[in-house]
Amino acid sequence: MDITQDLLDSWDRQCKIVDSVASLIDEKNRHVTPSEDGFSLDRQLSHMHGVRKFFLSQVAPDHAAGLVSASADELGTPLEDLEAIKACLRASGLAVRAGVEAAIAKGGPMASEHVVYDNPVLFLQHMVWHDGWHIGLIFLALRLNGQEPPEEWEEPNVWGQWRTETW
Repeated sequence: MDITQDLLDSWDRQCKIVDSVASLIDEKNRHVTPSEDGFSLDRQLSHMHGVRKFFLSQVAPDHAAGLVSASADELGTPLEDLEAIKACLRASGLAVRAGVEAAIAKGGPMASEHVVYDNPVLFLQHMVWHDGWHIGLIFLALRLNGQEPPEEWEEPNVWGQWRTETW
């Protein structure tokens, strides 16, 4: 068993889920929110990328260097090009993976002057937790808009990424 590869595989699966959920967001529903004061769906995606990019730039700047912003301004307004936002999210997923893999190989914490993760696994867990939080908000917004994906979609695109079942 190679625990590093197992951890990276779990991140890859997380990124597949994020990509699948992002595929549910289109020009018709991109401005739907989970609450009156909540982020729109496109802003959820843009924000997820921005958080990945920010924290990666703090603790593994070489891996964040090629990432571009998914926001049109400093207020976090999402780019107009929805596919560009989704591409940013895929790119930051790959950059997080590479940063974590390099940090595990090096050993020790992932740290900067302002941010410290005692080890790379904690950074990865932060990214998984943060993504999961926003994926939940995306599902809520879709539900409130009458677009909740059916269980037949969720099984292969979300839960089936973690486990398999035979009934």
